[in-house]
Amino acid sequence: MKIGIDITPLAWNKKAGIGWYSYNLLKNLSKIDTENFYILYAVSIKKYKEMKKIKEEFKQKNFKVSIKFFSNKIYNYTVQTFIPIEFYHGKFDIIHTLHPFSPVNILGKQVITIHDITPLINPDWFLPLHYEKFKFIILRAVKRVDKIIADSFSTKNDLINYFKLNSEKIDVVYLAPSEIYKKLEDKEKIENVKKKYGITKKYLLFVGTIEPRKNIIRLIDAFILIKNKIPELQLVICGQIGWKSEIFYKKMAEIPEKITKDIILTGYVPIYEMPYLYNGCEVFVYPSLYEGFGLPVIEAMACGVPVITSNISSLPEVAGNAGILVNPYNIEEIVYAIEKILTNVELRNELINKGLERAKLFSWEKTAKETLEIYKRLKKEVV
Repeated sequence: MKIGIDITPLAWNKKAGIGWYSYNLLKNLSKIDTENFYILYAVSIKKYKEMKKIKEEFKQKNFKVSIKFFSNKIYNYTVQTFIPIEFYHGKFDIIHTLHPFSPVNILGKQVITIHDITPLINPDWFLPLHYEKFKFIILRAVKRVDKIIADSFSTKNDLINYFKLNSEKIDVVYLAPSEIYKKLEDKEKIENVKKKYGITKKYLLFVGTIEPRKNIIRLIDAFILIKNKIPELQLVICGQIGWKSEIFYKKMAEIPEKITKDIILTGYVPIYEMPYLYNGCEVFVYPSLYEGFGLPVIEAMACGVPVITSNISSLPEVAGNAGILVNPYNIEEIVYAIEKILTNVELRNELINKGLERAKLFSWEKTAKETLEIYKRLKKEVV
């Protein structure tokens, strides 16, 4: 069986959710599957160095990296209109697109991973152009493909409700934390990473892009209230700047300097430093308003950190009973949960232990195995 997989997300300089999903899925498929032949394909006119690294990493006999170096715009237009993608990269039995922008013309079977439909859930969280583009592409994709992989049952239900799809068309395959996310004993290294980012006190940690959906404004309001009771506390916001971030900066400008000096914006953090930031924090707080999965929740649990997250979308499904679930629209509820963990050692230890056990239920090997089973079932349908 020839399986084509779009590796465009691997070339992103600063990988986020989809980039790391792509990398971990492919690395684990290469470990468990020696029978099928994989063609990892992409088009890039600028990312020569990144693509060269990908070729060096996937050298297994049953893996081929097919890169075409020409205009992305021309390529995207043609595969979204009239030219089968096989014209560029060869014949496939199955094509798996790891993001919503799937090609229109395909001769074989098609699988697409849809991580969430956030722009459709609340267009106000996004720029109008982004919303319209996503809606146009996702609507064509869900109707056309043979199988959809969703990150959670929450996302599966969203897809069914929004697009009126047959539930049998959608399989749920959970994500997982990378192996580097674990409890660390190297206190000196933890302190060095904290020092690099100006962290000098005990701190709450948030990991995610600065955008409205992540609910950072309410997290800051909760932090302000807690600072009145626990002055020696910092809030570390770890992530890149996203769309509509002007709302965030307006909020920061309204806060007294004595508060803002203890709100640390790290920007993008390399993945090899992330486990140290998780391990160093007192509480991981993730009050997002909507997630297709919410990978940082499991990353924090794998690092032995007590977790507070939202009681909506996929987050209760991911956290289980290993975290404190709060109404993300209720600032007082967020404050109360943080205070409970900071002041109750017994509760803190209970959450840490439950989180470590919860994290063990998720692995990239399991994700790869379940994805491979989907390929095999589709192949039988072809035969």
